[in-house]
Amino acid sequence: MVMNRKEILKGISDEADRLAAAKAMDRLELAVKTYTPQFTDFMDPYKAHSIKDMLSGGDCEIIVYGGYADSERVKIGFFPEFTVPDEKDFEIVPVEISYKRQFSRELTHRDFLGSILGLGITREKTGDIIVEESRAIAFTDSDIADYIVINLERVGHTKVNVKITENFVPKTREAAEKRFTVPSLRLDAVLGGALNISRGRTAEYIKGEKVFINWKKEISVSHTVKEGDMITLRGMGRVKINEIIGNTKKDRILLSVLVYR
Repeated sequence: MVMNRKEILKGISDEADRLAAAKAMDRLELAVKTYTPQFTDFMDPYKAHSIKDMLSGGDCEIIVYGGYADSERVKIGFFPEFTVPDEKDFEIVPVEISYKRQFSRELTHRDFLGSILGLGITREKTGDIIVEESRAIAFTDSDIADYIVINLERVGHTKVNVKITENFVPKTREAAEKRFTVPSLRLDAVLGGALNISRGRTAEYIKGEKVFINWKKEISVSHTVKEGDMITLRGMGRVKINEIIGNTKKDRILLSVLVYR
């Protein structure tokens, strides 16, 4: 595969995104050269899928995966000719961090992440952290999993037990179908209707950079949504535009959405 690195990178304005794309191209070139699968660090899905789209069509099959379906942080895998893509090749290891609830306040995602990063581990080496009752499951690179097990003794002031766990399957995120009408397909109208939030409050969330469409931040309240869009309101849930059914007699738009809490 012949890539014009300069042309690809020139089209990326954000410095962090440009660096991530450059590192991904390095992985792709190494995969083609050595005929062995190669992988990036963890990143958000929007960045990963953007890079995948830029680099697709060559000598490698490109897969995005983060340890389980619907991961919010993922890696890009490059599988060259004569290799069979397998999610196990990503070498993502779930680490269980448990504690006794009766001796501690309830620990949050921020508590677990902060303690892991406090070991000197960078965010790029850690994927999702799923917080459950009395424990969290942190998806990490295999090369740092043992280091976390050995060195992580406390989360905040709470003593924890840490081990590598196998075959962890997160609970399936439940979705409820909802049908309602909106005057237009503006983001503020659709998101507000789906989550029962006033358009004014919804606009505040959007302008406050808490809303993402297909994992890309969106700050325009008038952005037009479409079928298949996944809208995330950080901390409150997700909405997938399931179907734009049609117009009512009063010329409002009837929507079917899936609401994930």
